[in-house]
Amino acid sequence: MVDIRKLKSRAYVLLESLVALATLVTICSLILTAIDTGRRQLVNSLYQQEVYNVAKMAVQTGESHLELNEVEVSVQRTSRELIVYHEGKEVIRIEKN
Repeated sequence: MVDIRKLKSRAYVLLESLVALATLVTICSLILTAIDTGRRQLVNSLYQQEVYNVAKMAVQTGESHLELNEVEVSVQRTSRELIVYHEGKEVIRIEKN
């Protein structure tokens, strides 16, 4: 005959192991999600920095259109202002007083 106390003990150990494993999986999932989010923000920030660098180059060289490193900017100049566009969005606007 099987001792019921031993079975209860084994079942309890198994249950504890499953709870510990579930907790570990949850913690790992949260950490990996945070790392992925941080990485995406870094990539976005680096791309925005590249847009500003290309815009600066376009203004410094006097170009009205510049494409470099898969980043394309357009510059519109008037006597009173300078506007830089990237993908149809205004990136920089400089006005004279």
